[in-house]
Amino acid sequence: MHRLSHLVIKNFRACRDVSLPLEGYTPLVGQNNTGKSTILQAIEWVLRPKALSLADFADPKSPIEVAASIDGISEAILDRIPEQKHRRAIEPYCRNGRLWIRVIANGTGKNAVKTEVWDTEQCHGDELPEHWRDYPTGLPQAVSVLLPEPLVVQAMHDLGEDLGKAKAGTTIKGLLDEIMGPLLAAHAELNTALETIRHVLTADGDNRSDHLQQFDTDATDALTHFFPGLALDLDLQVVDVKEFFKAGDLHVTDKTTGDRRRFDQMGTGAQRAIQMALIRYLAETRKEDDNRPARRLLLIDEPELYLHPQGVRRLRQALAHLAEAGFQIVFSTHSPLMLSRDNAADTVIVGKTAEAGATTQKPLRQAVEEALSNAESQSRTLFELGNLAEIYFANRVVICEGKTDGRLLPLVYERLYGTTPDIDHIAFVSVGGCGNIPKALPVIAAMGIAACAVVDLDFAYTHARSGGLLPRDGDDLTKAKSALARLQTNNGCALHDNGLPKNDKVNGRMAADTWALFAADAEGESLAEQAQHVLQAHRVWTWREGCIEQVTGTDDKGEDAIIKQEQRLRDMSAAEIEQQMPAFKACFDWIRSI
Repeated sequence: MHRLSHLVIKNFRACRDVSLPLEGYTPLVGQNNTGKSTILQAIEWVLRPKALSLADFADPKSPIEVAASIDGISEAILDRIPEQKHRRAIEPYCRNGRLWIRVIANGTGKNAVKTEVWDTEQCHGDELPEHWRDYPTGLPQAVSVLLPEPLVVQAMHDLGEDLGKAKAGTTIKGLLDEIMGPLLAAHAELNTALETIRHVLTADGDNRSDHLQQFDTDATDALTHFFPGLALDLDLQVVDVKEFFKAGDLHVTDKTTGDRRRFDQMGTGAQRAIQMALIRYLAETRKEDDNRPARRLLLIDEPELYLHPQGVRRLRQALAHLAEAGFQIVFSTHSPLMLSRDNAADTVIVGKTAEAGATTQKPLRQAVEEALSNAESQSRTLFELGNLAEIYFANRVVICEGKTDGRLLPLVYERLYGTTPDIDHIAFVSVGGCGNIPKALPVIAAMGIAACAVVDLDFAYTHARSGGLLPRDGDDLTKAKSALARLQTNNGCALHDNGLPKNDKVNGRMAADTWALFAADAEGESLAEQAQHVLQAHRVWTWREGCIEQVTGTDDKGEDAIIKQEQRLRDMSAAEIEQQMPAFKACFDWIRSI
Protein backbone atom coordinates (compact mmCIF):
# COMPACT_ATOMS: atom_id res chain seq x y z
CA MET A 1 0.00 0.00 0.00
CA HIS A 2 1.23 3.52 -0.74
CA ARG A 3 2.62 5.64 2.10
CA LEU A 4 4.67 8.69 2.93
CA SER A 5 8.07 6.98 2.84
CA HIS A 6 10.67 9.69 3.38
CA LEU A 7 10.78 13.19 4.82
CA VAL A 8 13.40 15.93 4.46
CA ILE A 9 13.04 19.05 6.65
CA LYS A 10 15.15 22.20 6.37
CA ASN A 11 15.13 25.34 8.54
CA PHE A 12 11.87 24.42 10.33
CA ARG A 13 12.30 25.27 14.01
CA ALA A 14 14.85 22.86 15.53
CA CYS A 15 14.96 20.82 12.32
CA ARG A 16 17.65 22.70 10.43
CA ASP A 17 18.47 19.76 8.15
CA VAL A 18 16.72 16.51 9.06
CA SER A 19 16.04 13.44 6.95
CA LEU A 20 14.21 10.31 8.04
CA PRO A 21 12.42 7.27 6.59
CA LEU A 22 8.77 6.54 7.42
CA GLU A 23 7.01 3.20 7.48
CA GLY A 24 3.39 2.25 7.97
CA TYR A 25 4.01 2.38 11.73
CA THR A 26 6.85 4.70 12.81
CA PRO A 27 7.61 5.59 16.44
CA LEU A 28 9.77 8.66 17.13
CA VAL A 29 11.77 8.52 20.38
CA GLY A 30 14.18 10.93 22.04
CA GLN A 31 14.68 13.32 24.91
CA ASN A 32 12.39 16.29 25.54
CA ASN A 33 12.77 19.30 23.25
CA THR A 34 14.72 17.46 20.53
CA GLY A 35 12.27 18.05 17.68
CA LYS A 36 9.89 15.05 17.64
CA SER A 37 6.78 17.24 17.67
CA THR A 38 8.29 19.45 14.97
CA ILE A 39 8.70 16.40 12.72
CA LEU A 40 5.01 15.56 13.18
CA GLN A 41 4.08 19.16 12.36
CA ALA A 42 6.30 19.06 9.26
CA ILE A 43 4.44 15.96 8.02
CA GLU A 44 1.14 17.75 8.52
CA TRP A 45 2.44 20.91 6.81
CA VAL A 46 3.74 19.19 3.66
CA LEU A 47 0.28 17.66 3.12
CA ARG A 48 -1.71 20.70 4.29
CA PRO A 49 0.38 23.82 3.60
CA LYS A 50 -0.49 26.98 5.51
CA ALA A 51 1.09 30.29 6.45
CA LEU A 52 3.82 30.10 9.08
CA SER A 53 5.00 32.49 11.76
CA LEU A 54 8.46 34.00 12.14
CA ALA A 55 9.11 31.69 15.09
CA ASP A 56 8.90 28.69 12.73
CA PHE A 57 12.09 29.76 10.92
CA ALA A 58 15.35 28.49 12.40
CA ASP A 59 17.08 31.11 10.25
CA PRO A 60 14.73 33.98 9.28
CA LYS A 61 16.95 34.76 6.29
CA SER A 62 16.46 31.31 4.72
CA PRO A 63 13.30 29.54 3.50
CA ILE A 64 11.64 26.61 5.19
CA GLU A 65 11.58 23.51 3.01
CA VAL A 66 9.81 20.19 3.61
CA ALA A 67 10.06 17.51 0.94
CA ALA A 68 8.23 14.19 1.09
CA SER A 69 8.33 11.03 -0.96
CA ILE A 70 5.14 9.05 -1.53
CA ASP A 71 5.92 5.43 -2.43
CA GLY A 72 3.80 2.50 -3.59
CA ILE A 73 1.59 4.41 -6.05
CA SER A 74 0.60 1.52 -8.26
CA GLU A 75 -1.60 1.52 -11.36
CA ALA A 76 -4.36 0.03 -9.24
CA ILE A 77 -4.13 3.00 -6.84
CA LEU A 78 -4.20 5.49 -9.71
CA ASP A 79 -7.23 3.73 -11.19
CA ARG A 80 -9.18 4.52 -8.00
CA ILE A 81 -8.77 8.29 -8.30
CA PRO A 82 -12.38 9.41 -9.02
CA GLU A 83 -11.61 12.34 -11.33
CA GLN A 84 -9.75 11.36 -14.51
CA LYS A 85 -8.35 14.88 -14.86
CA HIS A 86 -6.71 14.50 -11.47
CA ARG A 87 -5.24 11.17 -12.46
CA ARG A 88 -3.88 12.67 -15.65
CA ALA A 89 -2.31 15.46 -13.58
CA ILE A 90 -0.43 13.15 -11.20
CA GLU A 91 0.47 10.23 -13.46
CA PRO A 92 3.44 11.89 -15.27
CA TYR A 93 5.12 12.54 -11.91
CA CYS A 94 4.85 8.99 -10.57
CA ARG A 95 7.99 7.05 -11.47
CA ASN A 96 8.49 3.49 -10.26
CA GLY A 97 5.58 4.09 -7.91
CA ARG A 98 7.24 7.14 -6.34
CA LEU A 99 6.19 10.79 -6.18
CA TRP A 100 8.22 13.60 -4.59
CA ILE A 101 6.47 16.77 -3.40
CA ARG A 102 7.87 19.84 -1.66
CA VAL A 103 6.51 22.87 0.20
CA ILE A 104 8.58 26.05 0.61
CA ALA A 105 7.87 29.08 2.80
CA ASN A 106 9.88 32.20 1.93
CA GLY A 107 8.10 34.32 4.50
CA THR A 108 5.21 34.46 6.93
CA GLY A 109 2.37 35.42 4.60
CA LYS A 110 -0.01 33.03 2.88
CA ASN A 111 1.36 34.04 -0.52
CA ALA A 112 4.87 33.14 0.64
CA VAL A 113 4.02 29.41 0.65
CA LYS A 114 4.85 27.55 -2.54
CA THR A 115 4.07 23.93 -3.49
CA GLU A 116 6.26 21.99 -5.91
CA VAL A 117 6.64 18.54 -7.46
CA TRP A 118 9.85 16.96 -8.72
CA ASP A 119 10.73 17.61 -12.33
CA THR A 120 10.89 14.04 -13.61
CA GLU A 121 12.35 15.13 -16.94
CA GLN A 122 15.48 16.44 -15.21
CA CYS A 123 15.61 14.06 -12.22
CA HIS A 124 17.08 10.71 -13.25
CA GLY A 125 17.23 8.94 -9.87
CA ASP A 126 14.62 8.26 -7.19
CA GLU A 127 16.48 9.97 -4.33
CA LEU A 128 15.88 13.54 -3.06
CA PRO A 129 15.38 15.56 -6.25
CA GLU A 130 17.52 18.53 -7.23
CA HIS A 131 15.05 19.84 -9.79
CA TRP A 132 11.51 20.98 -9.00
CA ARG A 133 8.59 22.65 -10.75
CA ASP A 134 5.34 24.28 -9.66
CA TYR A 135 2.31 22.08 -9.04
CA PRO A 136 0.38 21.64 -12.29
CA THR A 137 -3.40 22.09 -12.25
CA GLY A 138 -5.11 19.12 -10.64
CA LEU A 139 -2.06 17.75 -8.80
CA PRO A 140 -3.00 19.12 -5.34
CA GLN A 141 -6.40 17.43 -5.62
CA ALA A 142 -4.79 14.15 -6.69
CA VAL A 143 -2.33 14.24 -3.77
CA SER A 144 -5.22 14.97 -1.39
CA VAL A 145 -7.03 11.92 -2.74
CA LEU A 146 -4.03 9.68 -2.07
CA LEU A 147 -3.13 11.21 1.31
CA PRO A 148 -6.01 13.27 2.75
CA GLU A 149 -5.55 15.80 5.54
CA PRO A 150 -3.76 14.04 8.41
CA LEU A 151 -5.61 13.25 11.61
CA VAL A 152 -3.53 14.93 14.33
CA VAL A 153 -3.67 14.04 18.03
CA GLN A 154 -1.82 16.64 20.07
CA ALA A 155 0.04 16.07 23.33
CA MET A 156 -2.85 17.73 25.18
CA HIS A 157 -1.12 20.96 26.14
CA ASP A 158 -4.50 22.72 25.95
CA LEU A 159 -7.05 20.25 27.23
CA GLY A 160 -9.98 22.61 26.98
CA GLU A 161 -9.56 23.15 23.24
CA ASP A 162 -8.30 19.72 22.27
CA LEU A 163 -10.68 17.58 24.28
CA GLY A 164 -13.81 19.64 24.59
CA LYS A 165 -16.90 19.64 22.48
CA ALA A 166 -16.39 18.45 18.90
CA LYS A 167 -15.09 21.76 17.61
CA ALA A 168 -13.59 22.18 14.17
CA GLY A 169 -9.91 21.29 14.16
CA THR A 170 -9.87 19.47 17.51
CA THR A 171 -8.79 15.89 18.10
CA ILE A 172 -12.25 14.69 19.06
CA LYS A 173 -13.78 16.30 16.00
CA GLY A 174 -11.26 14.55 13.76
CA LEU A 175 -11.80 11.18 15.41
CA LEU A 176 -15.57 11.48 15.29
CA ASP A 177 -15.42 12.45 11.63
CA GLU A 178 -13.53 9.24 10.90
CA ILE A 179 -15.87 7.12 13.01
CA MET A 180 -18.99 8.74 11.51
CA GLY A 181 -18.20 7.51 8.00
CA PRO A 182 -19.97 4.12 8.32
CA LEU A 183 -22.82 5.73 10.33
CA LEU A 184 -23.52 8.26 7.60
CA ALA A 185 -23.47 5.56 4.98
CA ALA A 186 -25.84 3.43 7.05
CA HIS A 187 -28.34 6.30 7.40
CA ALA A 188 -28.17 7.77 3.92
CA GLU A 189 -31.96 7.65 3.71
CA LEU A 190 -32.10 10.48 6.24
CA ASN A 191 -30.65 12.83 3.65
CA THR A 192 -33.69 12.16 1.45
CA ALA A 193 -36.00 13.02 4.33
CA LEU A 194 -34.03 16.18 5.11
CA GLU A 195 -34.19 17.19 1.44
CA THR A 196 -37.99 17.00 1.61
CA ILE A 197 -37.98 19.20 4.73
CA ARG A 198 -35.64 21.63 3.00
CA HIS A 199 -38.12 22.14 0.14
CA VAL A 200 -40.82 22.95 2.73
CA LEU A 201 -38.85 25.29 5.02
CA THR A 202 -36.37 27.19 2.87
CA ALA A 203 -37.26 30.43 1.09
CA ASP A 204 -36.55 29.02 -2.37
CA GLY A 205 -38.02 25.58 -1.69
CA ASP A 206 -40.13 23.93 -4.38
CA ASN A 207 -42.83 23.09 -1.84
CA ARG A 208 -42.68 26.13 0.41
CA SER A 209 -45.00 25.92 3.46
CA ASP A 210 -48.26 27.90 3.12
CA HIS A 211 -47.76 29.23 6.65
CA LEU A 212 -44.30 30.52 5.80
CA GLN A 213 -45.52 32.05 2.57
CA GLN A 214 -48.29 33.80 4.51
CA PHE A 215 -45.73 35.09 7.02
CA ASP A 216 -43.61 36.48 4.17
CA THR A 217 -46.63 38.30 2.69
CA ASP A 218 -47.90 39.74 5.98
CA ALA A 219 -44.48 40.80 7.18
CA THR A 220 -43.73 42.49 3.85
CA ASP A 221 -47.05 44.37 3.98
CA ALA A 222 -46.24 45.61 7.48
CA LEU A 223 -42.78 46.75 6.37
CA THR A 224 -44.22 48.65 3.38
CA HIS A 225 -45.77 51.27 5.72
CA PHE A 226 -42.26 52.19 6.88
CA PHE A 227 -39.95 51.33 3.96
CA PRO A 228 -41.77 50.83 0.66
CA GLY A 229 -40.03 48.67 -1.92
CA LEU A 230 -38.56 46.10 0.55
CA ALA A 231 -39.69 42.51 1.02
CA LEU A 232 -39.18 40.05 3.88
CA ASP A 233 -39.00 36.26 3.87
CA LEU A 234 -38.21 33.76 6.63
CA ASP A 235 -35.50 31.35 5.42
CA LEU A 236 -35.11 28.33 7.74
CA GLN A 237 -31.84 26.57 7.05
CA VAL A 238 -31.88 22.77 7.27
CA VAL A 239 -28.58 21.04 8.07
CA ASP A 240 -27.53 17.73 6.57
CA VAL A 241 -27.11 14.50 8.51
CA LYS A 242 -23.42 15.11 9.21
CA GLU A 243 -24.23 18.42 10.93
CA PHE A 244 -26.44 16.56 13.42
CA PHE A 245 -23.47 14.46 14.44
CA LYS A 246 -21.20 17.51 14.63
CA ALA A 247 -23.65 19.26 16.96
CA GLY A 248 -23.64 16.34 19.39
CA ASP A 249 -21.78 16.13 22.68
CA LEU A 250 -19.83 13.15 24.00
CA HIS A 251 -20.98 12.28 27.54
CA VAL A 252 -19.53 9.93 30.15
CA THR A 253 -21.62 8.10 32.75
CA ASP A 254 -20.19 6.62 35.94
CA LYS A 255 -21.93 3.24 36.14
CA THR A 256 -21.42 3.11 39.92
CA THR A 257 -22.81 6.52 40.88
CA GLY A 258 -24.92 7.24 37.81
CA ASP A 259 -23.17 10.60 37.44
CA ARG A 260 -23.31 11.79 33.81
CA ARG A 261 -20.94 14.51 32.63
CA ARG A 262 -19.76 15.96 29.38
CA PHE A 263 -16.46 14.61 28.12
CA ASP A 264 -14.45 17.79 28.74
CA GLN A 265 -15.60 17.89 32.36
CA MET A 266 -13.74 14.66 33.19
CA GLY A 267 -10.27 14.48 34.75
CA THR A 268 -7.16 14.60 32.58
CA GLY A 269 -6.44 10.87 32.80
CA ALA A 270 -10.03 9.93 31.98
CA GLN A 271 -10.11 12.34 29.03
CA ARG A 272 -6.92 10.93 27.56
CA ALA A 273 -8.13 7.36 28.09
CA ILE A 274 -11.41 8.14 26.31
CA GLN A 275 -9.55 9.82 23.47
CA MET A 276 -7.36 6.74 23.02
CA ALA A 277 -10.42 4.50 23.38
CA LEU A 278 -11.92 6.23 20.34
CA ILE A 279 -8.71 5.41 18.47
CA ARG A 280 -9.02 1.80 19.56
CA TYR A 281 -12.67 1.76 18.50
CA LEU A 282 -11.63 3.17 15.14
CA ALA A 283 -9.00 0.41 14.83
CA GLU A 284 -11.60 -2.28 15.51
CA THR A 285 -14.20 -0.93 13.12
CA ARG A 286 -12.12 0.50 10.30
CA LYS A 287 -11.85 -1.81 7.33
CA GLU A 288 -9.76 -1.00 4.30
CA ASP A 289 -11.97 0.25 1.50
CA ASP A 290 -10.81 -1.30 -1.76
CA ASN A 291 -12.76 1.29 -3.71
CA ARG A 292 -10.81 4.28 -2.42
CA PRO A 293 -7.15 5.20 -2.93
CA ALA A 294 -6.94 7.26 0.27
CA ARG A 295 -4.49 6.41 3.05
CA ARG A 296 -5.05 8.57 6.11
CA LEU A 297 -2.11 9.60 8.27
CA LEU A 298 -2.58 9.50 12.02
CA LEU A 299 -0.02 11.73 13.76
CA ILE A 300 0.07 11.41 17.57
CA ASP A 301 2.22 13.35 20.01
CA GLU A 302 2.93 11.27 23.13
CA PRO A 303 -0.08 8.92 22.98
CA GLU A 304 0.90 7.28 26.30
CA LEU A 305 0.25 10.43 28.36
CA TYR A 306 -1.86 9.77 31.51
CA LEU A 307 -2.45 6.12 30.59
CA HIS A 308 -1.90 3.12 32.87
CA PRO A 309 0.89 0.80 31.60
CA GLN A 310 -1.66 -1.81 30.57
CA GLY A 311 -3.57 0.90 28.72
CA VAL A 312 -0.37 1.86 26.91
CA ARG A 313 0.09 -1.71 25.69
CA ARG A 314 -3.52 -1.88 24.49
CA LEU A 315 -3.12 1.43 22.70
CA ARG A 316 0.03 0.17 20.98
CA GLN A 317 -1.93 -2.84 19.77
CA ALA A 318 -4.79 -0.64 18.57
CA LEU A 319 -2.42 1.55 16.58
CA ALA A 320 -0.84 -1.52 15.02
CA HIS A 321 -4.31 -2.71 13.96
CA LEU A 322 -5.04 0.70 12.46
CA ALA A 323 -1.82 0.49 10.45
CA GLU A 324 -2.91 -2.89 9.13
CA ALA A 325 -6.32 -1.44 8.24
CA GLY A 326 -4.93 1.27 5.97
CA PHE A 327 -3.80 4.10 8.24
CA GLN A 328 -0.19 5.27 8.35
CA ILE A 329 0.80 5.83 11.97
CA VAL A 330 3.58 8.18 13.08
CA PHE A 331 3.88 9.07 16.77
CA SER A 332 6.34 10.45 19.30
CA THR A 333 6.80 8.64 22.59
CA HIS A 334 8.85 8.53 25.79
CA SER A 335 7.60 5.07 26.76
CA PRO A 336 9.38 1.78 25.97
CA LEU A 337 5.93 0.16 26.30
CA MET A 338 4.95 1.78 22.98
CA LEU A 339 7.63 -0.32 21.23
CA SER A 340 7.44 -4.02 20.46
CA ARG A 341 9.39 -6.54 18.44
CA ASP A 342 7.02 -5.90 15.53
CA ASN A 343 7.62 -2.14 15.28
CA ALA A 344 10.90 -1.39 17.07
CA ALA A 345 12.96 -2.01 13.94
CA ASP A 346 11.40 1.07 12.29
CA THR A 347 11.76 3.38 15.29
CA VAL A 348 13.54 6.68 14.56
CA ILE A 349 15.69 8.14 17.34
CA VAL A 350 15.61 11.94 17.42
CA GLY A 351 18.45 13.81 19.10
CA LYS A 352 19.72 17.37 19.27
CA THR A 353 23.07 19.14 19.23
CA ALA A 354 23.99 22.80 19.55
CA GLU A 355 25.71 22.74 16.17
CA ALA A 356 23.18 20.82 14.04
CA GLY A 357 19.90 21.25 15.92
CA ALA A 358 17.60 18.24 15.66
CA THR A 359 19.17 15.04 14.35
CA THR A 360 17.81 11.61 13.43
CA GLN A 361 19.51 8.24 13.56
CA LYS A 362 19.09 5.24 11.30
CA PRO A 363 16.31 2.83 12.27
CA LEU A 364 17.39 -0.65 13.32
CA ARG A 365 16.12 -2.23 10.10
CA GLN A 366 18.25 0.08 7.95
CA ALA A 367 21.27 -0.28 10.26
CA VAL A 368 21.12 -4.09 10.06
CA GLU A 369 21.01 -4.00 6.26
CA GLU A 370 24.02 -1.67 6.11
CA ALA A 371 26.13 -3.36 8.81
CA LEU A 372 25.59 -7.02 7.88
CA SER A 373 25.90 -8.48 4.40
CA ASN A 374 24.53 -11.96 5.10
CA ALA A 375 20.73 -12.20 4.85
CA GLU A 376 20.51 -14.88 7.53
CA SER A 377 22.60 -12.80 9.93
CA GLN A 378 20.42 -9.78 9.15
CA SER A 379 17.26 -11.67 9.99
CA ARG A 380 18.65 -13.18 13.20
CA THR A 381 20.14 -9.92 14.48
CA LEU A 382 16.96 -8.00 13.66
CA PHE A 383 14.98 -10.54 15.68
CA GLU A 384 17.40 -10.50 18.62
CA LEU A 385 17.62 -6.71 18.89
CA GLY A 386 14.04 -5.94 17.91
CA ASN A 387 12.64 -6.48 21.39
CA LEU A 388 15.29 -4.50 23.26
CA ALA A 389 13.38 -1.25 23.70
CA GLU A 390 16.06 0.00 26.11
CA ILE A 391 18.50 0.70 23.29
CA TYR A 392 16.23 3.43 21.91
CA PHE A 393 16.27 5.43 25.15
CA ALA A 394 19.99 5.35 26.00
CA ASN A 395 23.11 7.20 24.90
CA ARG A 396 25.29 4.18 25.67
CA VAL A 397 24.31 0.54 25.28
CA VAL A 398 26.26 -2.16 27.11
CA ILE A 399 25.65 -5.62 25.67
CA CYS A 400 25.89 -8.50 28.11
CA GLU A 401 25.95 -12.14 27.13
CA GLY A 402 23.96 -13.54 30.06
CA LYS A 403 21.43 -12.68 32.74
CA THR A 404 24.02 -12.67 35.56
CA ASP A 405 25.86 -9.72 34.02
CA GLY A 406 22.55 -8.13 33.03
CA ARG A 407 21.37 -8.10 36.66
CA LEU A 408 24.56 -7.53 38.61
CA LEU A 409 26.15 -4.80 36.50
CA PRO A 410 23.33 -2.21 36.92
CA LEU A 411 23.25 -2.94 40.65
CA VAL A 412 27.01 -2.51 41.09
CA TYR A 413 26.93 0.66 38.97
CA GLU A 414 24.34 2.17 41.29
CA ARG A 415 26.31 1.17 44.38
CA LEU A 416 29.53 2.67 43.02
CA TYR A 417 28.22 5.92 41.54
CA GLY A 418 25.12 6.58 43.65
CA THR A 419 22.82 6.76 40.62
CA THR A 420 21.12 4.25 38.37
CA PRO A 421 22.55 3.62 34.89
CA ASP A 422 19.40 4.89 33.17
CA ILE A 423 19.86 8.29 34.83
CA ASP A 424 23.26 8.42 33.12
CA HIS A 425 21.58 7.23 29.88
CA ILE A 426 23.30 3.82 30.01
CA ALA A 427 21.38 0.64 29.19
CA PHE A 428 22.61 -2.87 30.02
CA VAL A 429 20.97 -5.37 27.68
CA SER A 430 21.41 -9.09 27.12
CA VAL A 431 21.48 -10.56 23.61
CA GLY A 432 21.19 -14.16 24.77
CA GLY A 433 24.74 -15.37 24.10
CA CYS A 434 28.16 -14.02 23.21
CA GLY A 435 27.92 -15.39 19.66
CA ASN A 436 25.54 -12.55 18.80
CA ILE A 437 27.79 -9.76 20.05
CA PRO A 438 30.07 -9.34 16.99
CA LYS A 439 26.95 -8.75 14.87
CA ALA A 440 25.07 -6.58 17.38
CA LEU A 441 27.91 -4.09 17.97
CA PRO A 442 28.22 -2.76 14.38
CA VAL A 443 24.43 -2.62 14.03
CA ILE A 444 23.96 -0.47 17.12
CA ALA A 445 26.90 1.68 16.06
CA ALA A 446 25.26 2.14 12.62
CA MET A 447 22.20 3.46 14.47
CA GLY A 448 24.40 6.21 15.88
CA ILE A 449 24.36 4.83 19.44
CA ALA A 450 27.58 4.34 21.43
CA ALA A 451 27.77 0.61 22.12
CA CYS A 452 30.16 -1.74 23.88
CA ALA A 453 30.06 -5.27 25.28
CA VAL A 454 31.04 -7.01 28.53
CA VAL A 455 31.99 -10.65 28.02
CA ASP A 456 33.63 -13.64 29.70
CA LEU A 457 37.24 -14.48 28.95
CA ASP A 458 36.37 -17.40 26.68
CA PHE A 459 34.92 -14.90 24.16
CA ALA A 460 38.46 -13.75 23.34
CA TYR A 461 39.36 -17.23 22.08
CA THR A 462 36.06 -18.28 20.50
CA HIS A 463 33.47 -15.83 19.14
CA ALA A 464 35.92 -12.96 18.86
CA ARG A 465 37.72 -15.13 16.29
CA SER A 466 34.68 -16.37 14.38
CA GLY A 467 33.15 -12.88 14.52
CA GLY A 468 36.17 -11.24 12.91
CA LEU A 469 37.27 -9.17 15.91
CA LEU A 470 40.52 -11.10 16.34
CA PRO A 471 42.60 -13.29 13.95
CA ARG A 472 41.36 -16.85 13.73
CA ASP A 473 44.86 -18.32 14.11
CA GLY A 474 46.78 -15.63 15.98
CA ASP A 475 49.92 -16.35 18.01
CA ASP A 476 48.05 -15.48 21.21
CA LEU A 477 45.53 -18.25 20.50
CA THR A 478 48.35 -20.75 19.98
CA LYS A 479 49.95 -19.70 23.28
CA ALA A 480 46.60 -19.92 25.09
CA LYS A 481 46.03 -23.47 23.84
CA SER A 482 49.54 -24.40 24.97
CA ALA A 483 48.86 -23.06 28.46
CA LEU A 484 45.52 -24.90 28.56
CA ALA A 485 47.21 -28.15 27.54
CA ARG A 486 49.64 -27.73 30.42
CA LEU A 487 46.75 -27.11 32.82
CA GLN A 488 45.02 -30.22 31.50
CA THR A 489 48.11 -32.29 32.29
CA ASN A 490 48.52 -30.80 35.75
CA ASN A 491 44.88 -30.41 36.78
CA GLY A 492 42.87 -32.80 34.61
CA CYS A 493 40.92 -30.08 32.77
CA ALA A 494 38.64 -31.25 29.97
CA LEU A 495 39.44 -29.81 26.53
CA HIS A 496 37.77 -30.04 23.12
CA ASP A 497 39.69 -31.42 20.15
CA ASN A 498 40.43 -27.80 19.22
CA GLY A 499 42.30 -27.36 22.49
CA LEU A 500 39.74 -25.13 24.23
CA PRO A 501 37.88 -25.93 27.50
CA LYS A 502 34.65 -27.91 27.61
CA ASN A 503 32.22 -28.96 30.32
CA ASP A 504 33.15 -32.14 32.16
CA LYS A 505 29.94 -33.39 33.75
CA VAL A 506 31.57 -36.58 35.00
CA ASN A 507 34.02 -34.77 37.23
CA GLY A 508 31.74 -31.80 37.85
CA ARG A 509 34.08 -29.27 36.25
CA MET A 510 32.61 -26.67 33.91
CA ALA A 511 34.42 -24.90 31.08
CA ALA A 512 34.13 -21.67 33.10
CA ASP A 513 36.12 -23.32 35.89
CA THR A 514 38.94 -24.11 33.46
CA TRP A 515 39.00 -20.53 32.19
CA ALA A 516 39.16 -19.28 35.80
CA LEU A 517 42.11 -21.61 36.36
CA PHE A 518 43.68 -20.25 33.17
CA ALA A 519 43.21 -16.64 34.37
CA ALA A 520 44.86 -17.48 37.71
CA ASP A 521 47.88 -19.07 36.00
CA ALA A 522 50.86 -16.73 35.48
CA GLU A 523 51.08 -17.32 31.74
CA GLY A 524 47.28 -17.35 31.33
CA GLU A 525 46.96 -14.12 33.31
CA SER A 526 49.38 -12.39 30.95
CA LEU A 527 47.50 -13.67 27.89
CA ALA A 528 44.13 -12.65 29.39
CA GLU A 529 45.44 -9.14 30.07
CA GLN A 530 46.69 -8.93 26.49
CA ALA A 531 43.32 -10.12 25.08
CA GLN A 532 41.46 -7.59 27.24
CA HIS A 533 43.63 -4.75 25.94
CA VAL A 534 43.24 -5.74 22.27
CA LEU A 535 39.46 -6.24 22.50
CA GLN A 536 38.95 -2.84 24.13
CA ALA A 537 39.85 -1.34 20.76
CA HIS A 538 36.77 -3.18 19.42
CA ARG A 539 34.67 -1.83 22.33
CA VAL A 540 34.61 -5.16 24.14
CA TRP A 541 35.49 -5.54 27.83
CA THR A 542 36.68 -9.00 28.81
CA TRP A 543 36.67 -10.23 32.39
CA ARG A 544 40.31 -11.27 32.55
CA GLU A 545 39.45 -13.04 35.82
CA GLY A 546 37.39 -15.50 33.72
CA CYS A 547 33.79 -14.39 34.28
CA ILE A 548 31.76 -12.14 36.57
CA GLU A 549 31.49 -14.84 39.23
CA GLN A 550 35.28 -14.73 39.63
CA VAL A 551 35.02 -10.95 40.09
CA THR A 552 32.48 -11.34 42.91
CA GLY A 553 34.21 -14.42 44.33
CA THR A 554 31.26 -16.78 43.76
CA ASP A 555 31.72 -20.43 42.86
CA ASP A 556 28.15 -21.23 41.79
CA LYS A 557 25.95 -20.18 38.87
CA GLY A 558 22.17 -20.05 38.48
CA GLU A 559 19.30 -18.08 39.98
CA ASP A 560 20.10 -18.83 43.64
CA ALA A 561 23.70 -17.74 43.12
CA ILE A 562 22.57 -14.51 41.43
CA ILE A 563 20.25 -13.66 44.33
CA LYS A 564 23.04 -14.25 46.86
CA GLN A 565 25.41 -12.02 44.89
CA GLU A 566 22.78 -9.29 44.65
CA GLN A 567 22.19 -9.36 48.40
CA ARG A 568 25.90 -9.30 49.15
CA LEU A 569 26.46 -6.34 46.83
CA ARG A 570 23.57 -4.41 48.40
CA ASP A 571 25.17 -4.91 51.83
CA MET A 572 28.54 -3.55 50.67
CA SER A 573 29.54 0.09 50.52
CA ALA A 574 30.98 1.66 47.39
CA ALA A 575 34.43 1.70 48.99
CA GLU A 576 34.18 -2.00 49.88
CA ILE A 577 33.16 -2.96 46.36
CA GLU A 578 35.96 -0.90 44.84
CA GLN A 579 38.51 -2.42 47.22
CA GLN A 580 37.39 -6.05 47.09
CA MET A 581 36.20 -6.16 43.45
CA PRO A 582 38.34 -3.58 41.60
CA ALA A 583 37.47 -5.03 38.18
CA PHE A 584 33.97 -3.47 38.42
CA LYS A 585 35.26 0.09 38.83
CA ALA A 586 37.78 -0.42 36.03
CA CYS A 587 35.02 -1.75 33.75
CA PHE A 588 32.60 1.11 34.46
CA ASP A 589 35.25 3.79 34.10
CA TRP A 590 36.04 2.32 30.67
CA ILE A 591 32.33 2.27 29.71
CA ARG A 592 31.83 5.88 30.81
CA SER A 593 34.84 6.94 28.72
CA ILE A 594 33.29 5.69 25.46
